[in-house]
Amino acid sequence: MSYFKLISGVGALALLASCSTYDPMLKTGQNDRYSHQIDVVEETVVMEVAMSEAAPGLPYHEVNRMKAFLADYKSRGARHGPLILSVPQGSPWAAKLEQSAEQTYDLAYDYGVRDVSRSDYASNGSPDAPLVLAYRAFKAVGPNCPSLAQIDLSATSTNDPTPAFGCSVNANLAAMIADPADLLGARPEDPADTVRRVDVLTKYRTGQPTATERTDSETGAISNAVE
Repeated sequence: MSYFKLISGVGALALLASCSTYDPMLKTGQNDRYSHQIDVVEETVVMEVAMSEAAPGLPYHEVNRMKAFLADYKSRGARHGPLILSVPQGSPWAAKLEQSAEQTYDLAYDYGVRDVSRSDYASNGSPDAPLVLAYRAFKAVGPNCPSLAQIDLSATSTNDPTPAFGCSVNANLAAMIADPADLLGARPEDPADTVRRVDVLTKYRTGQPTATERTDSETGAISNAVE
């Protein structure tokens, strides 16, 4: 065998081996670079209420703001812990602050908020020390999408996605998610309805229908205009 044929054969085998392990995903290495991940961060949401000389308790102009805060707690924070009520101790407005705390409890009860935990703090005698409401929540931080004006959309030689591909979708998703904590994992299951389960099993064992009985007033028909 001539030297030229030997070199040619070795080169062909090397080329064949390289083709058998070729992976376009590994060729450019860019497919994992633009993941556009949504980050979830924990935050403490705080509302401070300063006392007013004109009001005996909770200032009138703060009531609507507190209602909005309570509604926000129900939608974002109720799953993650109690609503914390902190009242400054040793304040010149001690009577007003206690009256404000009672009004806060009443407002929370009206909004269906039952998990309220009180944790007072020292005011050091300052009249400016506010009544504080706080709760734990989570925030979704979307990706910082690059401007399309900075991307050469005609550069398709590698067949890779552009740096902005999928970024706006995740950015919009981060803004729309009701509770970003859902991105961290599935919610725990609600407790089982043991009374209903026992009732169904009892009927099943005795050969009775297990479906819930419905009356004629519970039908789902919308219209009988067209038969």
